[in-house]
Amino acid sequence: MVWDIIGDIHGCADSLQVLLRKLGYVSSNGVYRHPARKAAFLGDFIDRGPDQLGVLDTVRAMTDAGSIVGR
Repeated sequence: MVWDIIGDIHGCADSLQVLLRKLGYVSSNGVYRHPARKAAFLGDFIDRGPDQLGVLDTVRAMTDAGSIVGR
């Protein structure tokens, strides 16, 4: 399995979602999924960014859907 390693989001939900789309993830019903890969998040999810709750919502939805390594 191929992993996309994503680190230090720092509460920037818009940037995270742009990155996920560039990596080929597609959002359906608020969940980003990739047909062949999973994401592995490292570093800070929140800390000073403009949309910390948006980051948590995005990552939590991916976690619940199994789109993240380690769940």
